[in-house]
Amino acid sequence: MRRRSSKRKSGKRSKVRRSHAYGIAKPSIRLSPRPLVGLWQVRGGTVLSLLLLAALGLLTNQFFTTDEFYVYDVALQGNQFLDEDEIYTASGLEGMSIFWINPEQVEAAISSLLNVKEAKVNYRLRNQVRIEVLERQPQIVWQRGEVRYWVDDLGTILPLEDELEGMLLIQDLATGPLEVGDRIDSEVITSALELRQRLPEATAFQYSEDKGLSFDQGGYPVYFGTGDMAEKVAILNALLQDLTSKGVKPEFVDLRFKESPCYKY
Repeated sequence: MRRRSSKRKSGKRSKVRRSHAYGIAKPSIRLSPRPLVGLWQVRGGTVLSLLLLAALGLLTNQFFTTDEFYVYDVALQGNQFLDEDEIYTASGLEGMSIFWINPEQVEAAISSLLNVKEAKVNYRLRNQVRIEVLERQPQIVWQRGEVRYWVDDLGTILPLEDELEGMLLIQDLATGPLEVGDRIDSEVITSALELRQRLPEATAFQYSEDKGLSFDQGGYPVYFGTGDMAEKVAILNALLQDLTSKGVKPEFVDLRFKESPCYKY
């Protein structure tokens, strides 16, 4: 940029006496701290990042290379018939990092056990895991041939672990073996439990596909089929009073169809 003079220019050229003066120019360089600060910021940020990375590496090493964050035992609740080792093995948690646990997968694995109806898994640092199981509760002892099983309220065939006192026995008249895990029609189970409630003196029933549930009434069978047990028991009581008054002992009483009960003598 050029500097303009304050005098106006005229048409004549004026002679200007030029004198030469020499002096020492003082340097006008000013040192700014900004480059140094910027350099420190760049290098300081890098150093800080390296320190954080090193700390993260040490922390990761602590998490994944020490036993403190790996599962080697669990707290188990709710199991009555199932062995603890069986549940623990099914969970697949042995030696697993606490950070890799997927509760939904573990719950599904445990629930695949035949006697488990539902499972719930909770965990927290460092390596504490709690498993709560809801077992299938046996409702009936089911016998086919000489073999007995447990049956839960949904009709699932379970292995017989023990003879529970007072449990209803149903003798299946069908032939052929049953497999653990097979299903009995849940209506049969519901009807049997209701019938037992209405006839507390009865401790055992028989079952066949064509006649349903039946039991021995003083020397002759009474066929109930399935369903509507309260009404059928009421019909039976009224019918027994009538037969007793007439001195009749029937060969059987058929209540499978409550609209048309019948008997033979």
